Amino acid sequence: MGADGKTSGPQPIERPRQITELNPDQLVAAILRLTMEISVLRDRLATHEQLLAEHGLLSPESIDEFAPNAEERQRRTAVRVSLIDSVLKDLS
Repeated sequence: MGADGKTSGPQPIERPRQITELNPDQLVAAILRLTMEISVLRDRLATHEQLLAEHGLLSPESIDEFAPNAEERQRRTAVRVSLIDSVLKDLS
């Protein structure tokens, strides 16, 4: 939980439209897209955290305690919605 009492995790967003028919190939494409995104993000995040710690610029604790401001939360929500839309397109 951040200093302002709010969690820094994902914020609620409007529910996406329901998927009525699901093609197995589309499901596999969506899962692969998400898996690739997560893999790249994990590698990059680990690199950033390691470099910041090695240079004494940031501690792991400060990352855990960070709470984005309202503008940053809004930007993150927009990015998240865009990703969800991309995944839904793969399933449509």
